[in-house]
Amino acid sequence: MARPKNQEERRHHLVQAARRAIVAHGLGSVRVRDIADAAGMATGSVTYYFREVEQLFQEVYAEAIDRFDARRTAAADSVNDPRERLLVTIRSGLPTGPDDELCCLLYEFSPQARRRRVDAALRRTLYDRQVSLYRSILDTGAGLGHFQLTAPSTQIASNLVALEDAYGYHVIARTSITRDRAEANIIGYASTATGCDLTAATRV
Repeated sequence: MARPKNQEERRHHLVQAARRAIVAHGLGSVRVRDIADAAGMATGSVTYYFREVEQLFQEVYAEAIDRFDARRTAAADSVNDPRERLLVTIRSGLPTGPDDELCCLLYEFSPQARRRRVDAALRRTLYDRQVSLYRSILDTGAGLGHFQLTAPSTQIASNLVALEDAYGYHVIARTSITRDRAEANIIGYASTATGCDLTAATRV
């Protein structure tokens, strides 16, 4: 029997492989064989470490949420001025393009929240974290006199996250909304909601 440390490493390896397989094939079409091939392991190894493939999928989703949240928090923490932090946070919430692996992965799981309770809880966690990040920036900016909020910070933050979700999907789906247009539209809303022309703010 594999030692505990080795088991942990193998499980992590399978999570990474499942992530790649889901992005390549889509969550609705990916098979255990696809995951095994991506991991360079036998099919039986997948079911040995994860008796239920749904458990593996949940770990993939939870890990993706943590990575996305950590990336955004690090970006926001890299600057001090609330106006710059708001701009950085908006930019970091959108896919870099149609092939942004992390965002593609998150969008694969989002529709499942309607049917799977665990996915719904994870999706709620992601949403709440993003709203909290925006609300903190908005409240700080208002306290320093940079922002004149036109609505409660929670409402503005919620709208910003909703806009990210919607526009991000268009970027991933390659519709007529480009990544640059999505960013400009969200910044336009944020400027109106904060009473601050963010397009004139110092850019990082």
